[in-house]
Amino acid sequence: MECICGKETGWKKISSLLVVVSLLSSCFTDFRSVDAQLLPQEEVQALEAISAKLQIQHWNITRSFCSSGFQYVGSDSAVVSNITCDCTSANATVCHVTNIQLKALNLRGTLPAEFANLTFLKEMSLLGNRINGSIPREIGDIATLEELVLEDNLLGGPLPQNLGSLTHLRRLLLSANNFTGPIPEEFSKLRNLTDFRIDGSTLSGKIPDMIGNWTKIERLDMQGTSMSGPIPSTISELINLEELRISDLNGSDMTFPYLQNMTKLETLVLRNCLITGPIPDYIGDLTKLKYFGFVCYFTWHVTLYETVAVKLVTMAKNLCNCIRFRYAIVLACRDLSFNNLSGQIPDSLQSSDLDIMLLTSNSLTGAIPGWILSNNNDIDVSYNNFTESSASGCQASRVNLVSSHSSTASNSIEWCVKKDLPCSASPKYHSLYINCGGSEITAEGNEYEEDLAREGPSYFFASSQRWAYSSTGFFMSNGDASYLANNSFSLNMTGAEYYKTARLAPNSLKYYGLCLRKGSYKVRLHFAEIMYSDDQTYSSLGRRIFDVSIQGKEVLKDFNIKEVAKGVGIGITREFDDILVNGSTLEIHLYWRGKGTTAIPDRGVYGPLISAITVTPNFDVSTGLSAGAIVGIVAASFVLLVLILVVLWMKGCLGGKDLENKELRALLQTGYFTLRQIKAATNNFDSANKIGEGGFGPVYKGVLPDGSVIAVKQLSSKSKQGNREFVNEIGMISALQHPHLVKLYGCCIEGNQLLLIYEYMENNSLARALFGREEQLLNLDWPTRKKICVGIARGLAYLHEESRLKIVHRDIKATNVLLDKDLNAKISDFGLAKLDEEENTHISTRIAGTM
Repeated sequence: MECICGKETGWKKISSLLVVVSLLSSCFTDFRSVDAQLLPQEEVQALEAISAKLQIQHWNITRSFCSSGFQYVGSDSAVVSNITCDCTSANATVCHVTNIQLKALNLRGTLPAEFANLTFLKEMSLLGNRINGSIPREIGDIATLEELVLEDNLLGGPLPQNLGSLTHLRRLLLSANNFTGPIPEEFSKLRNLTDFRIDGSTLSGKIPDMIGNWTKIERLDMQGTSMSGPIPSTISELINLEELRISDLNGSDMTFPYLQNMTKLETLVLRNCLITGPIPDYIGDLTKLKYFGFVCYFTWHVTLYETVAVKLVTMAKNLCNCIRFRYAIVLACRDLSFNNLSGQIPDSLQSSDLDIMLLTSNSLTGAIPGWILSNNNDIDVSYNNFTESSASGCQASRVNLVSSHSSTASNSIEWCVKKDLPCSASPKYHSLYINCGGSEITAEGNEYEEDLAREGPSYFFASSQRWAYSSTGFFMSNGDASYLANNSFSLNMTGAEYYKTARLAPNSLKYYGLCLRKGSYKVRLHFAEIMYSDDQTYSSLGRRIFDVSIQGKEVLKDFNIKEVAKGVGIGITREFDDILVNGSTLEIHLYWRGKGTTAIPDRGVYGPLISAITVTPNFDVSTGLSAGAIVGIVAASFVLLVLILVVLWMKGCLGGKDLENKELRALLQTGYFTLRQIKAATNNFDSANKIGEGGFGPVYKGVLPDGSVIAVKQLSSKSKQGNREFVNEIGMISALQHPHLVKLYGCCIEGNQLLLIYEYMENNSLARALFGREEQLLNLDWPTRKKICVGIARGLAYLHEESRLKIVHRDIKATNVLLDKDLNAKISDFGLAKLDEEENTHISTRIAGTM
C-alpha cells in the first residue's frame, strides 16, 4: 500500500503507527451503545447564530450534528471548516462542541459573542478571514478555552482585559490585525501560555513587565507594533522560550536584555530594538538543537451505524489519501540587525551551530573573525565599522560583507566593503535600468538589465560596477521561500513588461547605482503586487507594508502596493525628482518593519517587493563640464544678463508687458510658484499626468520636491475666463478656508501662463466616481453618498452664510465636487462665482454657470 499522499517516504513507519493507533482507538469507541448522542439546545442555538452572523456555508446544524461527524476541506487544503465534539458526557449520550476551525473561508462581519455559549470550547481558530470590529468581551468568559487563533483578520480596537481570565489558554495568536492600545496588565494571569503572537498591530505603550509571569511560554512574537522599549528585565524568567521575535521598538536606547537562562532558545530576533553596547558572550552558548515538525491532515466521515470492517477500510483509505503533508524546518538563527551594537564579535559565536546570523547595520569594530569568512552558513556583517579583514571579495561564501568597514580601514580592501561603495575608477554612468527579479527586456525604449540571482538571506550581488543589491533576512516558518516573485495567480497585468516579475526580501533590500556622475537624478520605482490573488478568497487578504528610503531619506512610509494601486496586478510608479549624488553611489533601501500579514497565501509572503528601477539624469550628459566650470559659466552669464536687462530697462523696453502681471500679483493673497517649479512637478505638463479638464483647461497632477502632491489647473487659450476672472477666483479662494472647500496652495503667472495650484484630490471628481469609465467608478454605499451630500451642503452653507465674503457659486455640478482619499466632498472652481453684496442677498442679475 502506497501511503502519505501516494509516495513511499521516510515516514512510512510513523504512518503505520498512526494507522494502528487510530484503528485501536476506533475499536474501543465503536462497540458502544448506538443511542442518540445529542448536542444541548443552547449549543445548537449558538452554532446557528454564529453561522448566520458569519454567513458560514456547509453547516447543517441539528442536535444530532456530532453523531454524523463533520469536516469540510476546500479544493485548497488551506481552507477548512471543522467542528469537533466530545460525546463522552452522560454515558455517551450528550455531546459538546470542543473545537471550531474556520480557516481561510473569507468570512465577513464581526466576531459573534455567541461563541461564549459554547461552554466546553477548547480551541477556536478563525485564521485568514475578513472579520472586523473588536473582540467581544464575552470571549473572555469561555473558561475552558485553550487556543484562540485570530491571525490575519481585520480586527481592531483594544484587547479585552478579561481575556486575562482564560487561565487555561495555551495559544493566543492575534498577529496581522489592527489592535490598538497597550497589552492589558490582566494578561499576567495567562500563566499557561506557550505561544503568544501579536505581530503587525498598532499596539502602543511599553512592553509590560508582567510577561515575566508567562514562564511556560515557548514562542513570543512582537514584531512591527508601535510599542516602546526597553525590553523588560523580567524577560529573563522565560526560560522555556524556543522562539523570541521582537522588532522595531520606539523609545530610548537600551542595553542587551539578559537572556542567559534561555538554554532552549533556537530562534532569536531582536531587530531594530535600539540596543547598544557589546554582544554578550553567552549568546554563542545557547542551544544548538535543530528539530523538524510534521503534520498530516486527513478526514473520515463515519457514522455509528457503519460496521467495523467498513470503518477500517474507510480509515485506511483516508490515511493513504491524506489531504496535505507539510514539514516545517525551524532554523537556528540570531537576528540582531539594525541596532547600535558595538565592540567585537564574540569568539563564543564560533561554536554555536547557527543556520543564520544577521548582524547587519550595527557599529561593530575590530577585525572580522576568520571563522566567519570560512563559514558555510548565512552570516551578514554588512554596514558595520570593522577595521581589518582578510576577505578577498565582497561575498565570502555565504557571508555578506558589503559596506562593512570604517572609512579608516586599509586602502587595500575591496571597494564594496568600504563605506558608500566608492567607485574604483572615474564615475562614468548617468542612468540605470533594472528589471528586478526578471530577465533582460526592452520597455519604453530602454534596455532593462536582468536581475535573476536567487540567493537572499545574506547576499550581495554586483553587476560589474554599474549596479548592485544587498539582501538581508530570512522568511519566518519558510526556509525554502523564494526571493524572486512571479505572477503567481496568472493575473491580467496592467502596465509594462517588467511588472510581471519582482524581487522581494524578508527584512531589508538595498539597490545601488554605482559609479554615477555627480548631479541631480530622477528616480522612478515601479511596483505591482503579484503574489496575492484578485478574487475574494483568503489569498486576496494579504497586506504587504514596507518603507522606502533614497539616499538615507525616507520617501515612502507604510507603503502598501495593493492599496495604492487599488488592486493586484496593476503597475504603479513612484517618482522622486532631484535626488542628489554627491559621491558616486545612489542607495535605494526597502525595509520591512514587521507590519502586514506574513502567512497569506502562504507562510513567508511578506516584506518589500519591487518590480523595476529607472534612474535618469536631470542634467545634460553631453557637456562633460565639471561642476566648477558650470558654476563659472552660469555666473558669467548671469552678470551679462543683468547688464543687458539694465540697458533695456534704461531704454524703456521693459515693464510694459509685465505691468499686467505685476498688477495681478498685487491682488493675490496667496503663495506664488515659478513656472519652472510647476514644469518640474508635472514633468513639463506630461500627458501621463493629466487628470482632468476643467473650466480653465487641462488639470495636471504634480509632485513638489518635498513630496507634496498637487493639482495644477492651466488656463487655456480657448478659455472663456480672462486674467481678471482668474485673479477673482484666486482672491476668493485664498480668502476662504473650510474642510469642504478645495484648498489653494498658490498660483503662477508668467507670460501667457496662468496656473492655479490646488491640493490634490485622490479620488478625482464626483462626476467621474458616478459616471466615468467602468474602471473609474467607485462603489459608493448610501452612508458614503449621504456624507458627500452633507459635505457639499456644509461647503455651500459656509459660502452663503458663514464666511466673511458672501458668495454664490452658481455652477454646482458633479465635476465641480472633488473627493479626497477618505471620500470627503470639497467644492472647487469659483471662477463663475459672484461676490454677494449685503443688500442684495443671493440675487444674480444674469444667467451663469453650466446650462
